[in-house]
Amino acid sequence: MSRLPPIEEAGASPEVHALFDRDLARDGQILNSTRVAAYRPGISNAAKNLGKAIADSGLIDPALRSLVKVRIASLVGCEF
Repeated sequence: MSRLPPIEEAGASPEVHALFDRDLARDGQILNSTRVAAYRPGISNAAKNLGKAIADSGLIDPALRSLVKVRIASLVGCEF
């Protein structure tokens, strides 16, 4: 459990709703990491844009990217 309680949709600002909408469109659900990062929407938005820029660059093969995610998840004990 996180030290900060995740922000719920009901009490979220319009800026936070934009982050939530992005997760819903991409993943079909609001990620817990987004709910916690929503305390600082500007930083969260910049981090997500950085990840998108890296993914869109085509420098990392999508299959390798998925393998890296699975490996990191296993290292931190997260079911992926």
